[in-house]
Amino acid sequence: MVLYLFLFFLLLSLVLLFLKVQIEIKVIIKNGRNFSFLIIRLLRLIRLRLNLSVDRDGNRLFSLSIRKTDTDSEKKTTVEQAWNYIKKIVRFYSSNIEQINIMKKYININNFSIRTRIGTGDAATTALSIGGFYAFFSLLSRHFDEYYHLKKHDLDILPYFQGPLFDLDLDCIINFKIGHIITTGMKMLTKKIKAV
Repeated sequence: MVLYLFLFFLLLSLVLLFLKVQIEIKVIIKNGRNFSFLIIRLLRLIRLRLNLSVDRDGNRLFSLSIRKTDTDSEKKTTVEQAWNYIKKIVRFYSSNIEQINIMKKYININNFSIRTRIGTGDAATTALSIGGFYAFFSLLSRHFDEYYHLKKHDLDILPYFQGPLFDLDLDCIINFKIGHIITTGMKMLTKKIKAV
């Protein structure tokens, strides 16, 4: 009985090591409304969708709501809490940069597409905004191509001269294996143990 249990856990561990995960990030901003979500897919059978919406709140400038689509419970995060979380991520990244760079070799970005319309109400400012936006996302696409094996990208930025407007449709699909994350985590853990 113990042998069967051991073999079961060994088989389960091997399946987890080679399990592919796909994350799709979709940000849609249309007419000032946000329809954004994140989808995590495992084995093409399991699909978890999280709705992400940024909206103006009474006292706060913005709040971020994260909820599963099958529940009504929401957790609101302020901009200050999000900023503190970003600072923690930057500290973690800088202390584990060597292991993270190894893991980045195994991450693939299948799709990175952006379609947007930008208008500021002034033709000259709109033209400068379009140029800046195009330059930023061109550099970002180049970075993804060089480090994350970007397969397909599409960049469509249109000016809107009739008044102020910002519409955005961003789609990004990321693939990786859980085994690479586990091995990177083990390397980080052994580094912490050696430091103690």
